[in-house]
Amino acid sequence: MVLDTNDLTEALAQLDQEGGDNLHLEAKTFSEYSSSSIAPTLSAFANLPGGGTILLGVTEKPLNVVGVSHPHELAKRVSNLARNGFSSPIGVDVRTIRLGSLTVLAVNVRESSDRDKPCRWRETKYAYLRQYDGDYRMSSQEQQQLLLRHTRPREDSHSVAATGKEDLDAGLVATFVGNVRRGSTALANATEEDILLNLNVVTKDGTLTRAGLYALGTYPQRFLPALSITAAYLPGPEEVDGVRATDRLDITGPVPAMLDAAVSWVDRVADRTIRFRHGHGYDQAEYPSLVVRELVANALVHRDISEPALTKRVEIRLLRDKLVIGSPGGLYGLSVDQLGTRDGKSAVNEYLYQICTFVSAPDGHRVIEGLGSGIRAAQQALAAADMEPVRFQDTGVRFTANVPRAALLLPQDLEWLGELGAQDLTVPQRHALVDMRHGTTWTNAGYRQRFGVDTVRARQDLHTLVSRGYAVQTGSRGSTAYSLAAQSPGPDQPTGPAVGSPAQEGVPAKTTPEALRRLSRNAPAIWDVLADGPASTSQVVAATGLSARQVSYALKALRDAGLVVVNGRPGSRTTSFARHDAAADASPDQPRDLDRAALA
Repeated sequence: MVLDTNDLTEALAQLDQEGGDNLHLEAKTFSEYSSSSIAPTLSAFANLPGGGTILLGVTEKPLNVVGVSHPHELAKRVSNLARNGFSSPIGVDVRTIRLGSLTVLAVNVRESSDRDKPCRWRETKYAYLRQYDGDYRMSSQEQQQLLLRHTRPREDSHSVAATGKEDLDAGLVATFVGNVRRGSTALANATEEDILLNLNVVTKDGTLTRAGLYALGTYPQRFLPALSITAAYLPGPEEVDGVRATDRLDITGPVPAMLDAAVSWVDRVADRTIRFRHGHGYDQAEYPSLVVRELVANALVHRDISEPALTKRVEIRLLRDKLVIGSPGGLYGLSVDQLGTRDGKSAVNEYLYQICTFVSAPDGHRVIEGLGSGIRAAQQALAAADMEPVRFQDTGVRFTANVPRAALLLPQDLEWLGELGAQDLTVPQRHALVDMRHGTTWTNAGYRQRFGVDTVRARQDLHTLVSRGYAVQTGSRGSTAYSLAAQSPGPDQPTGPAVGSPAQEGVPAKTTPEALRRLSRNAPAIWDVLADGPASTSQVVAATGLSARQVSYALKALRDAGLVVVNGRPGSRTTSFARHDAAADASPDQPRDLDRAALA
């Protein structure tokens, strides 16, 4: 990645929207040169798949452009450190970017090759790992994980001491052998013993391989306890008193049994909703089972099963706003951007992958199809369910799939889209347009962050909404914004007020129940209480019956959106909250602490 002047304002808006640094972007004030401040980040980005960018002359919290002094001298020192200060030279592309009277230095850090990882800072001998919220010293186990990637991973073929064919599940083996005979020309008439040997389920001395035990064992965790899944529901602040906080499950057994159990757990714990189509209601899972199955199967089959990673488990976490499926290790032989494409197929554990193409789960499904089409099928299923695409993160030692929670469109919004003639828009465009209907103003960076697309795709999507008359564009370059057009006709409709627009009824778009509920589930109830005048937290608790924690969370969401103001000192019992006089004109989507003159 190379960030230059055209991208800087979008990067700043992205940092502001996310409330600070992210996986590939780091802001540093850097009032004076400090190798101890920048070296860990250089190391972390060099070890991170895809690298990253350091912005020197930008404060993180609050986000603001402060600039750097002597940028050319600073660029030389940073480049020299990258070239000579690490176990192997780090490739950097340093850009000097002027914003008004201020200068920002963008240090674009290239990912080191696998053979040069882990990249260590010579001064401390430490290697650093990039996480979403900063840089961390790598553990010895994480360093070993990267060192083992210097050659093709073969740990799945390692034998497991004190195991034998008696530790295999007879039913799974019988189905496996039958599938192999039907699906392999060379082994169509082979004996069971030959099939188990040739597909690396057993070794020549009769012990089981890690792959064989993991995929077909009666209880693999007897020998390798971490080859399992931990699943948990993590409640948000609003749900802290909910019983679902106890929905934790340790999922064990062979791969096909764990896969079925994991899909069942997500289906049980996640919400279900009623959708309407052609006048008929039907029950829909919050996360399509095909999507969950594909992502869990990938996590199980492609997880790192080398010795350093055998203390780590696959994790499934159901959060308030997303489903997270994480596994030890990173991708091998491809990048995150290639996932779901024609070239997006590469097995970390080649032998395990081959075995699992012939292993059937109890419900009859193969664990994996072996065609490299699973991710593409998952993305298509999400689009069909009117959901946003999966977002992947690869830190090199851990791979994570994030599935945003279903933001199901309300029946009145679907009707509105139909009357506009907007049914043929993409899922992100449809959701963006509905959000505009409820008061959201989009930027390119905000659209990218919400829907997980790149800059070019975001620009194309937003420009399409403008060209079809659904949205209007204001500003230019980094300050470009997109909002609902005052008149949003469909292709065959006469120009007129947007059908069903809340503004028709004289209700500020940002304060409709639907818009408030997008901020927080309890925001509408609290908004109604504040209609009678300012109220303290305890008064809102008494009026709504919510817990103090739930009220505080919702008030913060309303305050951050510019709809509620605070009267008094934070934490004081006398502090009250009131509706903002200009609530309808608030613009919570705009960056708050940026230097507007500098960004113009």
